[in-house]
Amino acid sequence: MTNLIIASFAQEAQAITAFHKLTELESIGDLTIYESVIVQKNAQGETGVVQTGNSTEGVRTLSGMALGTLVGAFAGPVGILAGMLLGTMGGAVWEANYFNFTEEFSRKVADSLKPGYTALIAEVDEDNEVFADTYIKSLGGTLLRTDVDFEYEKIVDDQVEALDEQIAADRAKLRTAEAADKARFEKEIAELKEKRKQRIAELKSAVKKSGAHTEATLKEMRATRLKSRIELYKRRIATLESELGKL
Repeated sequence: MTNLIIASFAQEAQAITAFHKLTELESIGDLTIYESVIVQKNAQGETGVVQTGNSTEGVRTLSGMALGTLVGAFAGPVGILAGMLLGTMGGAVWEANYFNFTEEFSRKVADSLKPGYTALIAEVDEDNEVFADTYIKSLGGTLLRTDVDFEYEKIVDDQVEALDEQIAADRAKLRTAEAADKARFEKEIAELKEKRKQRIAELKSAVKKSGAHTEATLKEMRATRLKSRIELYKRRIATLESELGKL
C-alpha cells in the first residue's frame, strides 16, 4: 500500500538517521521509497530543505529559488507538502487543488513542523507499517501517516498501477533473493520507479494543460479511483489467500 509519511523530530540528526533507516529497509525489500525530502524549521520559523531524494551524503540547506525548483521536481504528493511547509507553492497552486488535500490533513501537516523541528516527508509503498514505525518511533519521531489514495486525488492510471504492482513483486523477490540476484532486482526496481515518476509527470502536464476541473468532475474522478483501488485490493487479497492456502 502506498502511504505518505511525515515524521517530525526535535533534532536534525534524528531525521537524517530515520532517512537512512528507510533506505536500509528499501535495500532489503521491506518497502519502496518513491520520493522523499527532509525539511527544517529553525527557531525563527524559517524553513529550508536539509536533504532530498535518495542521496545519503552532502547534507545541505537550500533556500530561495532552489526551493521552488526542488518542489517542482517532485512527481507525487511529497513536493506539494514540501511546498506547503516551505511557502513556495507559487505556480503549483493548481496542483494542490488537484491533489485535493483536506483542510484537516493540511493542518496536521503544518502542525507537525514546529519551530526548531525537522521533518522527513516520504511517499512509500509498504507491505507492513511496523517496519518504518519501529525505527521512526525509536528515534523519538512523531509520525503522521495517510493512505495517499484517500487524502488526495492521486494522478494515476492503469500504467502507474501496473508499475506499482511490478515494484511490489520485485520487492518481495528482493527479500528472499540470493546475494548474486539482489543487484538485478534492485536495478529493476530503480528502473520501474523512474518509469512511474515519468508517467505521473506526463499526467500532471496533461492535466495542467487541460485547465482546472470542476468540483463535480473531481468527485467523479475520485469515485472512479476509489472503485479502482477497491478492485486492486481485492485482487491482492485473492493472491495472498491463494498463497496462504498453499502453506
